[in-house]
Amino acid sequence: MISHYWMLRCMVYVLMISVFVSCSKQSDKAPGGILPKDKMIAVLFDIHVAESSVNSRGLTNLELNKLVAVKYEDIMKRHGTTYAIFKESFDYYLHHPEQFELIYQEIVNQLTAMEGKAKARLPEKTKDGVDTLQRN
Repeated sequence: MISHYWMLRCMVYVLMISVFVSCSKQSDKAPGGILPKDKMIAVLFDIHVAESSVNSRGLTNLELNKLVAVKYEDIMKRHGTTYAIFKESFDYYLHHPEQFELIYQEIVNQLTAMEGKAKARLPEKTKDGVDTLQRN
């Protein structure tokens, strides 16, 4: 009878530890092979800027796809990673919504700052959206 009681008690402890571990907060640190947050932010920022630049050119779908592929390759090289590692990292963060949200909040902040700097360089009349071209 003592061994049965001891076995039951051990099972309860194992169950409690399992519940505690599974309910504990996920680590903010990405596992090996996954881009760290700061690098993921930098890569995604560059991707968004590149896609915005490409989409504003009025290219055909084929031209657009070729240019995007070249831009992605350049971005991956610049950040010392590959598309496969980026994709795996993106999927990882996508399944960790709290971290994903923090990453995208930082990207939005950086894009907003970039937009503010670009607007600051524009002449005053164009900031308001007023047409600056002289029409006859």
